[in-house]
Order: sequence, then structure tokens, then C-alpha cells
Amino acid sequence: MKKILSLVLAVMMLVGMMSFAGAEEVITLNVWSFTNELEGMIEKYYAPSHPNVKINYVIYPTDGGEYTSKVDTVMASAANSEEAPDIFTLEAAFVKKYVNSDWTADLMALGFTEEELAPAIPVMRQIGTSNVNGQLKGLSWQATPGALMYRADLAEKYLGVTTPEEFQALVCDWDTFMETAAIVNEKSEGATKMVVGAGDIWNAYQYSREQGWVVDGKLVIDPVLYDYLDLTKVLEEDDLSNKGAAWTETWFNGMKTDSTLCFFLPTWGLHYTLKPNCGQGTSGDMNDEQLKATCEANGGTYGLWKMVPGPVGYSWGGTWIGANAAKVAEASDAKKAAIKEFIAFFTLSEDFLYAYAKDSGDFVGSNAVVEKILAEGGTPNPFLGGQDHYSIFAEAANLANGAIMTDYDEKMNSLWSDFVTTPYSKGEKDLDTCIADFKDQVKLAYPDLIVE
Repeated sequence: MKKILSLVLAVMMLVGMMSFAGAEEVITLNVWSFTNELEGMIEKYYAPSHPNVKINYVIYPTDGGEYTSKVDTVMASAANSEEAPDIFTLEAAFVKKYVNSDWTADLMALGFTEEELAPAIPVMRQIGTSNVNGQLKGLSWQATPGALMYRADLAEKYLGVTTPEEFQALVCDWDTFMETAAIVNEKSEGATKMVVGAGDIWNAYQYSREQGWVVDGKLVIDPVLYDYLDLTKVLEEDDLSNKGAAWTETWFNGMKTDSTLCFFLPTWGLHYTLKPNCGQGTSGDMNDEQLKATCEANGGTYGLWKMVPGPVGYSWGGTWIGANAAKVAEASDAKKAAIKEFIAFFTLSEDFLYAYAKDSGDFVGSNAVVEKILAEGGTPNPFLGGQDHYSIFAEAANLANGAIMTDYDEKMNSLWSDFVTTPYSKGEKDLDTCIADFKDQVKLAYPDLIVE
């Protein structure tokens, strides 16, 4: 009897120890982001299969720079603190700032392998790689290749084309694109313009550069940017655009009326910008059936759009996931493994990326998953009249050059627009004066740069 009791007690102690060990294995990860997008993905896809990982999700919006301000403050003064992020997301506007810094961990040192990374779409990996030391610092669950969305009905009316292939031939390069813009303006008697404004073209055109804004500490103005200026001047002088800017009423109005033939938009631009603004009273809260019904009732453009690759492959936007180097350095092996697994799950797991792509229609950052979806017939999209948007984005996904991105881009792009593109295209200043003004502004913004 004593032996039995001893055995029972031993088993009970063992179970208790195992339960305690199990409790000890619960890992808490602080995840910071600027939207609730990843939070929803965690709840739906990650949490059910990772019961031993507790996620503290913190949102700081990007409005007014709150997110980057919070990240900068904690990284500079309390990177190892309990409330500091273990993992944080990085938006395209500022991803290079962080992957070029010491604040983000080297993912290869965290345990990622080239074999694991092989399916990652190159441009997104390039952008997540440090320009300083070549270390991989961020990975993305999505790719954001851009395409040219166009109104198929207006293209048939003014250009006589009835297929995407025929329309692509009319926008296959920038010279042909501009010739087509002139025809549309003439045939429509000015009622329909090729684009809303020069800014629409910038996101695509800048990817034609061979070099970014800064190389080896020196300002670089890639020669292709002068070609861009010539194009914008023609758009202005020949009245080939609506002279509007992105994110303005004129821009959104072009999506629901016959005023604009084309929009250069990436993957998210199709789902979260063009579709929600396709008619009077439409919104991002509506599904496809609701969008269609609202357009039929109030007028709109649902079902009238098609997609083509356009003149050049490009990318626009995206969200990367990085790890706090300071927290990783002090983390236990179990926590390091959890950080690595979290990033790998969202950016490389084929099971997750496939499910997410099928559920959301978002274009994911894995060529392996993209190829699987295409092999199944793609994703026929009713908003595009049944056209498969995945095949078009797939064509563009591996064309964009992410190596030209730098942490100077957001400011440089703004200065170029304000001091060169706008005054030159409108004839307010000559080119030499515009370039001189731009360089002066760069010197003020970045005193340490070499500006010749």
C-alpha cells in the first residue's frame, strides 16, 4: 500500500512539475503597430495554433508621426524595458530608417535560413534589407506590386480597344503612354483625362531609376528623373491630366466618374482605395455585392475596370515586421524562438499565406503561394469584370527594384515635388533654378550629405 501511495504521490508531483513547466513556457510578446490589421490576423490565424504565446498588441497611429515618435523614444532610451516592443511593424514610408539602424535585429542571426527565405518576393526582401550592412532586418506578409487600372468602357469608347492586351500595347512604355493620353484628350474633347495628375505617375516612374537618392553619403539625381520632368511638363501644358493630386477630392472623384481613364495603384490600392470609391455612397465597409448594388442605384464604375502591367514594374507601400535588437539580445532561447516563429509564421508560412490570400484577396509576399493560387485559376474579380488580378500583379511583383529605396525617400520625394516638379511643370521657374532650389533644401534638411 505504501508503495502504491508513494507511486501516486510521485506521479502527482511529476504532473505538478509538468504543469508548472508548461506555465513557465508561456511566452509574452509585445507587438507594436500603427493599424489593427496585424492584430486581426493574429486573432484569426496565429492565436489558435499558438496557445503558449501571449500577445500584447499596442497601436500608435501614424497620424502626426505618433508611431515613429513612440518607437524612436523607446528605442533611444528604454529599448530593453518591459513595455518596449519585441516585434514592431514598419511601413514603407519609414521602413528604411529602421532597417538601416542598430535598433532592428538581424533576422539571419535569429535563425532564418536562405532555404526558408527562397520563396520571398525579391523586392520586399530588398526593402527589408539594410543599406548599411546588408543584414536582413524585416520581412513582409504581402507584396505590393503596382499595376495600371483602367476603365475598359472608356478605353473602348475613345481608343477602340476591347481587351487588356490591346490596351497594354497603348501604354507599354512612357512615350506610347503619353501618345495615348493625347488621343484620349482629343477624342473625349477634354472630358476624360489619362490621369488625375503628375503625382499619379511618380510612384511608377521612380522605379525606373538605377540609383536611389543617396549613394555613399552623396545626393544622386538619377538621369531618369529629368525624363519624368519632361513628361510632367507635357501633361500640364497639353492639358492631359485633371491637375489634381492623390488623396484629394479630385482623385477620388476620378474613380467614380468618367473624368479619369487610368490609375496607377498597387495591390492595396485596388481593394482599399479604388473599390471603396467606385460610386456615390460606396465605402470600404461594403462587400462586392453591396458595392455593385450601390453603384447600380446611384451611378458608379463597379465592374467597369480592368488591369494591365502598364509601362513599368513598380511597388508602392507595404508593411514589414522587424524585431527589437535590444530585446532579442537579452531574450531566452525560448523567447528568441517565439520571436522568430512569429515573424516566420506571418511572412513565410505557406499555409497561413494561402489561407489569408484566399480570405482577403491580398497579394502575399511568397512566390510559392502566388504560383499555387495561379495554378488553381487565380482569383477572378467581379470588380474587374471577372479579370484575374492575381496574374497581373504576379507579372509585376518580380520586376520592381527595391534596392533603390533609402531612408531619405519620404523627405526627398516631398522636396522634389515641391521645389522641382510643381514649379517646373507649371512654368513658374526654369529647370536650373528648380534644381538649385532643390539642392539648397536638401542641404538644409541633411547637412551631412554631399550635395554637388
